[in-house]
Amino acid sequence: MKLLAALVPYIAVWVGMYVFHSGWLAVLLYHLGVVAFLLYRKPAGLGQRMRAGVKLPILIPAVLACAMAGPVVYFMWPWFAVSDAALPEWMAHYGLTGWSWLLLMPYFSLVHPVFEEIHWREISPERVTGICWQDLLFAGYHVLVLFQVMDWPWLFLVFGILSGSSVFWRWAAARFGGYGLSVLTHAVADASVVVGVWLLLRT
Repeated sequence: MKLLAALVPYIAVWVGMYVFHSGWLAVLLYHLGVVAFLLYRKPAGLGQRMRAGVKLPILIPAVLACAMAGPVVYFMWPWFAVSDAALPEWMAHYGLTGWSWLLLMPYFSLVHPVFEEIHWREISPERVTGICWQDLLFAGYHVLVLFQVMDWPWLFLVFGILSGSSVFWRWAAARFGGYGLSVLTHAVADASVVVGVWLLLRT
């Protein structure tokens, strides 16, 4: 069942983006899949886990590290991108323009990290200190999203960074007894990337 749950974003991306050419549909299908598995599994104490786990000594450096995602995207994009026009053309192809893009910015920054952390932490193993298959599948679906706009060598870098991020978020949830630190830092990373993309689209 955990493997099926881990495949939810892959199915959502394939149906939403590559069948219906809609970025919004992909995100919403992903989140609906998360809700469906939560209703099926009925995890106990989820609300308490969401509120717990925020540790200030590690929160500050973790937030600063995650906030670097946007500057990296912005300043490195000329090397990452397959072409100068790849990003705006890709956004337009999947309907992420105008109000659709403006609404996605806060949704992806504030709501998406909550769904994503709940989903992946709930299906992650409890006592694994190193990398696990859930970390790899978490990173992998992002590659499925980005392979059209990024040169393939850089996709390995994205895969590695996201795998490592998943290991950290999983460790933080287990170490501090809740998802608070994971959700906050994940939200900072997503918001930073959104701002970086927004700046790129304005140049």
